[in-house]
Amino acid sequence: MGTLTNKLSYRADIDGLRAIAVLAVIASHLPEKILPSGFLGVDVFFAISGFVVTASLLGQRRTSLSQLYIGFLARRVKRLLPALALCVAVTGIVVLLTDPFPRHSVQTGLAALFGFSNFVLFFFELDYFSPSSIFNAFTHTWSLGVEEQFYVVFPMFAWLFYFRTERISFRALAVAMIVGGLMSVMMFAWLYEDHQAAAFFLMPARIWELGIGSLVFLASRHTQTRRLRMALRRLSPFALIALIACFFAPENYVVPATLSAVGLTGLLLASNDRSFATRVLMLPPVVYIGRVSYSLYLWHWPIIALGPIVLATAWRSSALYIVAMAIAAILSFHFIESPLRYRTWTTRRVNDIGLGLACNFALGAALLLTMLGIGATSDSAKTVLHPPSYVPILSNGKSHVLTCVLDGGSRVLKPDTVENCTVAPKPGLPTIWTMGDSHSGHLQGMLFELHEKLGVGVHLVETPGWSFPFEPGKEFAPRKALFERIYPQFRSGDIVLLSRLYISRSLPNAVLEIRPWLYIVSLLAEDLDSKGVNVVLTGPPPIFPYNDIRECDLDERERCQLERAGFALHVDQVMALLMDLEASSPNVAIFNIFDTVCPASEKYCVPDNGSTFLYRDKDHFNSLGSKLLAEAFVDMLRSSGTLTPDR
Repeated sequence: MGTLTNKLSYRADIDGLRAIAVLAVIASHLPEKILPSGFLGVDVFFAISGFVVTASLLGQRRTSLSQLYIGFLARRVKRLLPALALCVAVTGIVVLLTDPFPRHSVQTGLAALFGFSNFVLFFFELDYFSPSSIFNAFTHTWSLGVEEQFYVVFPMFAWLFYFRTERISFRALAVAMIVGGLMSVMMFAWLYEDHQAAAFFLMPARIWELGIGSLVFLASRHTQTRRLRMALRRLSPFALIALIACFFAPENYVVPATLSAVGLTGLLLASNDRSFATRVLMLPPVVYIGRVSYSLYLWHWPIIALGPIVLATAWRSSALYIVAMAIAAILSFHFIESPLRYRTWTTRRVNDIGLGLACNFALGAALLLTMLGIGATSDSAKTVLHPPSYVPILSNGKSHVLTCVLDGGSRVLKPDTVENCTVAPKPGLPTIWTMGDSHSGHLQGMLFELHEKLGVGVHLVETPGWSFPFEPGKEFAPRKALFERIYPQFRSGDIVLLSRLYISRSLPNAVLEIRPWLYIVSLLAEDLDSKGVNVVLTGPPPIFPYNDIRECDLDERERCQLERAGFALHVDQVMALLMDLEASSPNVAIFNIFDTVCPASEKYCVPDNGSTFLYRDKDHFNSLGSKLLAEAFVDMLRSSGTLTPDR
């Protein structure tokens, strides 16, 4: 292979590509979602980053791995950390002051300071109890995590296949990048089918995108024939138009659209002739947006995510968001990002890295301590408006989510699970054994209120995503093992409380097929009847149309209210099936949650009581909302004969 110099002179058209990428991302994130697939702008950034980083790295003289590595990381630290630290600091303060659920945003921001936010977000996606990423002020930093992890790996890769070789040739590095890229793209396509969070957030499934940019740079260092240059010049306008068209692709075409967007970006990077496309990308306004694109990307999401929390409804407009993110980006670029990137920090590059990390550690510690301090005074207005989702377990003060949840992942069945999650009754009173998916867990407030007011015993372990009892072929081993442990403890007069999801949570709502499950419930009820144990099934709660409770405003209830008549049709279908079971099983009773919280006399269901929200999300009660069900639940038990009047 013949070679040219590895140095890459400034190319304004690359900044133009950055401008297109960041504008596409912003357009997809605005409330109107102007570009359905504008998120592909992140994939364009990956390809550009692979190109530029390879140029930066291979432009260095041949040296030891340690010197190469330290020099490269020092340049990346000075390029990325100052603007990121400013964004995390300012946004973190706003989050702590305004967001009623700040923990996940702060955790993501802390991880972003050290390049691991994509891992944190990946695990949040796997955790049923994580709130919507829509209001996580640092969701967008996952892409920085992917890039920064690539920066850690790629210098060693380049040293092994280029700097360490005897011949000055890109051949070994190019072959290695092609092999690694093919493995990565196959991983991405495979994971996207069944493990979208892994395909989206994890670096190995994204290496191929950075690799495309890297390979384009390697190819561009060879003498190009006149014919090839002419072909690229003619193709580049069509490539630019096709790239923009990708941003309009339907969301269900993610894999082909991603492949196309990255490939087209590579084609545009390969062409640096003065074609029409290049001239468009080099227009001064376009280039300027590209120059500030990093700061613009950093600030756009916190402003969009926190706007509904910080601003009154009348101020929540895309126009205001755009103005705010432009001002923040310009200030960040001119006063933080650009000056500190080129300023001398210390006399040694390794000290530059240490200084950057030390500042981030200090910032992270300050945010963490502030969050803990605010948590210690949680009786603030935020907590009054949004009561906690769960309260500590009555008998031991432990966290319900960490102790009484089985999810098949980090939350596992332990020898003391039954003991920790069971509150003993007063003498002569029954125990309510509660089982089911997350719609059993959200009854915690009601159950604890029943214990405190009546003295009944309470057992609650929820299995998110797993209803109980099991339909054939749908068993969840931890729940089965737990039931075998508690079954011998059932006593005459006890109640087994079953709750589950009956209606799809996504729009349009539809009743799930529950007849096979109800048949299994009837068999369980028959078995429990022989022990004198009653069974209570809860009906469905409302499912509100919002994505996150933080979208809602007490002063403008119409934003989040649910029209009762339409949703009641689904509830009536479910209740008819439940009532049939009640009629055929003497020890079964039904608790109609929907009519309790949204009476037939009301035109709309609302997620609050006028001063406090009663739900933690679109269909799960928080601790107060659940607690307010207790009186109606007792009335139901007494009217059905499940609980005697003197209890």
